[in-house]
Amino acid sequence: MTSPADRLRALIGDYWKPHVVACAARLGIADALGKETLGAGELATRVGADADAMYRFLRTLASVGLVNDNGDGRFALTGIGACLRKDSPDSLHGMALHVATQLSPAFAQLDQCVRSGSPPPGIKHGTEGFAELDEDTEAAAIFNQAMVDNSRRFATEAARAFDFSGFATTIDVGGGYGAVLAGLLCAVPEARGAVIDLAHAEAGAHRLFEREGVADRARFVTGSFFEPLPEMADCYVLKYILHDWPDAEAEAIVRRVGEAALSSGGAVMVIEKIMPERVAEDPGHAMALYGDMTMMLWNGRERTEPEFRQLLAKGGLQFVQSIELSDNHYLIEARPAT
Repeated sequence: MTSPADRLRALIGDYWKPHVVACAARLGIADALGKETLGAGELATRVGADADAMYRFLRTLASVGLVNDNGDGRFALTGIGACLRKDSPDSLHGMALHVATQLSPAFAQLDQCVRSGSPPPGIKHGTEGFAELDEDTEAAAIFNQAMVDNSRRFATEAARAFDFSGFATTIDVGGGYGAVLAGLLCAVPEARGAVIDLAHAEAGAHRLFEREGVADRARFVTGSFFEPLPEMADCYVLKYILHDWPDAEAEAIVRRVGEAALSSGGAVMVIEKIMPERVAEDPGHAMALYGDMTMMLWNGRERTEPEFRQLLAKGGLQFVQSIELSDNHYLIEARPAT
């Protein structure tokens, strides 16, 4: 039987795994290996690394299932490792870099956040934080690609869980590169749509629309969800928008979306985690609360279903239903209150 100390030791000891994955992403291990089986020396040459260090690193990747150790000094990607390839349809390359460069440094200051109730010094958040992405192209690319990596599956799950075919025009509010919009348009070939976001996401959105084959049906509109939405649509989608903000700002966003939905008679579809009202030692609850700690570091928050109901009501919207997706995520349908 595992002792309490052993369980805590395992929690503490897992600190290294995200950094190993991020290192593999930074070095481009998965892209360099591809479908080949290579020795450490040849792979080191391809990515510009030390051969002995690469051998030791590849053995470490084998221990967590990202590569297979053939036993003759050669290594090949596993199915999991292939998800670090930039060209994989299931790529998590951007997410790995996001964790290493943006999330891990912030979590090292979590105690300051808990003491003060505010983001730690140096973590830019809110409008200042998102505006900074217009000036820092590298940070913007990592953040937006991480959101694409995260959004693909939820767009697919949402389209399977709910019939979007009744919506002729969908607006992805604050949708970055537009991965959610592209997923929904692929599911409804006759639909059209647009992403509304800041300028830092425009070029990436156009590339994604071309890659996903929806460029003739998807547009990018530069704008802010704190301003009146410039589009009329049947459906307004907010994925990972409300959790970025404390209540006052989240209410302002909901009011803007509510105004647009009331004017057009459209629906509002929210994709977010829903917090359990009572927390237990449960992997799903842990995933949810990990999200809440992440958002707390940036002055946002995850919410329970009653909190979502209250928040949506501030924008004249009525909570219709929540549909469970994976990893404690939900598709929340809201309509203008009558």
